[in-house]
Amino acid sequence: MNTLTVSPASGRRSDLAVRAGLALARWGRRRTIRRTDRERMLRAIAERSAARDAHAENARVHSAARLTLM
Repeated sequence: MNTLTVSPASGRRSDLAVRAGLALARWGRRRTIRRTDRERMLRAIAERSAARDAHAENARVHSAARLTLM
C-alpha cells in the first residue's frame, strides 16, 4: 500500500484556493452582467450627452457674460 504524507496545512490551502476560485467566478459573472446591461448602457450614454450639453450651455453663457462686461 502506498501512503502519501500530506501536510496539515494542505486542507486549509485547498480551501482557500477553492474559495478564491469561486469568488473570481462570481466577480466575472457580475462583470459580464454589468458590461452587457442594455438599460444601464443607454442610461450612461444619455447622462454623458446631458453633461456634454450642460457644459456647452455653461460655456455659452459664460462667453456671453464676458462679452457684455467688456
